This record gives sequence, structure tokens and C-alpha cells, in this order.
Amino acid sequence: MMKLTESFYYQETRGLCGRKLLREIGEHGRTKIHLYAYESWPKPALSSYWTIKTVWWSKTKCLIIEQQGHRTSLTKGHMKCLGNGRLEITGQFQRHTDAFFRLVLSSQITADDVSDGYILSGDLELGDTNDSMQQSHFAVVKLGQEQNQSISTMNEYFRKARNLLLFGCV
Repeated sequence: MMKLTESFYYQETRGLCGRKLLREIGEHGRTKIHLYAYESWPKPALSSYWTIKTVWWSKTKCLIIEQQGHRTSLTKGHMKCLGNGRLEITGQFQRHTDAFFRLVLSSQITADDVSDGYILSGDLELGDTNDSMQQSHFAVVKLGQEQNQSISTMNEYFRKARNLLLFGCV
């Protein structure tokens, strides 16, 4: 069952340009993209995510920080709106295998995606050249990633207030 705010947010953002959504939902211009490896991908990692940092001076440039297990990589990316709520981010990492990437995110998500907390979803393709890319990961951006910290801060505040009223100490 969806909450009222999730349903409202779903209706308001469905079909919007992914680039605009990345700028809106990211805290300090940073948005975390969770990556889940497909079963056919031969190099799974226990934890895998990207952090996309948009820059204020360009609509198409971004900085990508990749975290796969213990390995961290940094590169520049190029964002392009494909229309119909889809965003393509392309670029190249400085490594020998799977250097080229293409990430396509879409705001055309289903109600199930919203109930799971996603606002953008798509696929990541990796390859040694631009012509040899294959799908490697399912990519999602979760709704309210910066709101979780404020909720935990409020919960801590209420816990301290309750302890103060009940026991007279914090």
C-alpha cells in the first residue's frame, strides 16, 4: 500500500526529465544510484553503487564516483536527455576492462517501483569498447535518500525528549 506522499510524488515526477530529477533529489548535487548485478554478469560485487555529482555550470557534465566492493573509481560523464523521461549518461573509466559505460535511467516507472521506494530505474551497460557493451546491472535511484537522515534525527530528538520527561535525564 502506497503512502499519500509517495503517490503524489509518483504522479508529479512521472515522465519528467531524469536530469532535472537528479538535480532536485540529490543532496548538494549528489545522487546515489544503487546497482544490482544481473545473474549473467560474471563479476558481481557485494556492494555496488555510483554517486552522480552534477555541476552547476553545465547541464550535460557530471562527475561519477563508482564504488564496487573495495574499489573506488572516479570519472567524468556526459548526460543527455533522450525524451519521454529517459536520461543517458555515458563515459569511460581509466581501466583496462569494462572501461566504457552507458547508464540509461527512466522516470517512467511502475507503481511497484514507487512502492519499493524508487524514483528512477534503468540499466547499466559496460564494455571494453563502445560497440561491445552488454547489460551488467539494474540501476535504481531511491526516493528520499536524504530524508532518511532527517527522519533518524527526528527520532533521536523524540527519544531524548521522552527520556527527559520520564526520567529527568537524557
